[in-house]
Amino acid sequence: MNIGSTTGSAFTTASYGVSQGSDQVQRAAQSVADATTQRPVEGTGKLAAAMTDMKQGQQAVDANAKVMQASDQQLGTLIDTLA
Repeated sequence: MNIGSTTGSAFTTASYGVSQGSDQVQRAAQSVADATTQRPVEGTGKLAAAMTDMKQGQQAVDANAKVMQASDQQLGTLIDTLA
């Protein structure tokens, strides 16, 4: 029985998703900082887009963290069952 391939794959994919979401939040935060310090009056459209990107990145991190948690629980259940 190969339990590592499915669970490992889900965990690896979710880990990559968390990394990508974190990067998206970091880029959006930099865009917010740039929009509010460079030309505050002209940056309102950019600010709204950056805040939307930040929220999407946060949701991606949250969703992928839940996948990682479910993968961990699944693996723990399988190990307990086999033990």
